[in-house]
Amino acid sequence: MIEKLRSLHDKLSTKVKTIVLVLGLFVLLSFVFVYLRYMDTRTFTEESQAFYVERIQSVYTETLKRTENFYRNRGYANLNSFGISAALEEENTTLLQELSEYRWEVLKMENPYLSSMAFYDANGMLLASLGREAPLNVSYPNIPVGFWLDETLWYRVLVPWKAYGYIMFELDPRYFLAEIVELTGLEGFILMKNNTLVSLHESSVEKLFQHSLDNHHQVRNTFSASTSLFSTHRIVQNDALGENFFEVLFFQDITPAKQRLSHAIFESVVIIMLLGVVAFVVLHWGFDVLIRRIEELNATLERRVEEEIGKRMEKEQLLVHQSKLASMGEMIGNIAHQWRQPLTQLNTILIAIELFYERGKLTPSILQEKIQEAQGQIDFMSNTVDDFRHFFAPQKQKERFNLSDTITSTLALVQSSLANNTITCTYTKEKDLFVKGYSNEVAQVLLNLISNAKDILLERNIQNPYIHISLMEKEGFVAIEVSDNGGGVHVAPIEKIFEPYVSTKHASMGTGIGLYMSKIIIEKNSHGHLHVKNTPSGACFTILLPSP
Repeated sequence: MIEKLRSLHDKLSTKVKTIVLVLGLFVLLSFVFVYLRYMDTRTFTEESQAFYVERIQSVYTETLKRTENFYRNRGYANLNSFGISAALEEENTTLLQELSEYRWEVLKMENPYLSSMAFYDANGMLLASLGREAPLNVSYPNIPVGFWLDETLWYRVLVPWKAYGYIMFELDPRYFLAEIVELTGLEGFILMKNNTLVSLHESSVEKLFQHSLDNHHQVRNTFSASTSLFSTHRIVQNDALGENFFEVLFFQDITPAKQRLSHAIFESVVIIMLLGVVAFVVLHWGFDVLIRRIEELNATLERRVEEEIGKRMEKEQLLVHQSKLASMGEMIGNIAHQWRQPLTQLNTILIAIELFYERGKLTPSILQEKIQEAQGQIDFMSNTVDDFRHFFAPQKQKERFNLSDTITSTLALVQSSLANNTITCTYTKEKDLFVKGYSNEVAQVLLNLISNAKDILLERNIQNPYIHISLMEKEGFVAIEVSDNGGGVHVAPIEKIFEPYVSTKHASMGTGIGLYMSKIIIEKNSHGHLHVKNTPSGACFTILLPSP
């Protein structure tokens, strides 16, 4: 599976992979957007339903309180009427009946849901009743107001009159359902034990009620009826005795809310699809334009890079040529120093031969002796040329060599030049150390460092000039240190001395490329390091070569 994914990754272009990545992020953000939109709409719907519940509860509670206060006031007004209180005190049932008929008619007109008005004595015995037949006995003052649930459900308000008795008003509970419908627009019903219903419109409520029941004949919180979705809101109420309870239920049609939720999701999906298409088109077009510009820029950069590389190669070739010329000049100078003494000896031999000849003392044996002496000097000079030629001959392959031998052979080439300028050169080592690389290149760098030190010592006219070379192991490398007492490098920062055309010598003596080429040889060809630092007496160059 991983191999297939890698193969697919290799086959797809950067453009396709980028578009896929961007569209993937877009789809992910789209899902987040749809989810947040869904949650916002759902929260709004739930808050709307919670608002209906709070409103229904508030209307219901306020209606109970208002009804209680209203009929208490009506009761006291009736008892304060002419003859009613006296009839109640005398327990005159006939007079109570006659005097209350007019007020009953008025109250019935005010509230059609008022079912009865009854008078009781102080012991709770029925004296007179108007409207529905009232209960024979009512215990007061334990239950002054509330719902009474026996075979049916009634709401009763008891109004006491001193110690002589009281009036009881009895209302049909549908009154409260009607009040809620009027104030909230939600139609409800009262559910009692054994699933007995009390409703305003039995046919419609009965049908919804049947849809709301689950397998256990319990009313569900959410249910479907026909093509609509309903939510159930409940008000649980105890009767006045606290022995029974009933529920006031309301079915709220939440189909519009669910439709808003569905429409919100649908709109979000449509918007996302349109934006996705637009994003794809823009990305495709944008990447085409970007790729064309990048290709043009790449072509321009490639052309500039090729031009810069060509210029750099020309400069490098020029530097190498100048370095070769400088090395050749150094080589010729060293050869001249090496040849000076043999040439003097040859001149002495020729003068001796001439004197022997003028005095007539030139014998074959003497001539042969002088010829052999001259041949020895010529051989020495020839060997010197061979040494320099081998010294500068390029090596094709790396080899393991003894650095001490390389240092010794290099010093042999410059010893005459140093001695001729009264410069002392010393060499110390801890032990023979071996490295793998090009011995001739290391020797060339070493020769260049010694020659630079010699030139500085002569230019600054240093008293008791000396050059010291040491070989040691240092921090996992083989180190060659070349130090002098020439006063140090007067360049800041000091590492700038390795840049091309930077020199501390007089313009007639230096080109500024020797150290540059030396650093390239050590770091690129030998994978080592070339550093410089100033000491109290002079400069100290350190060559670090990796151990084999």
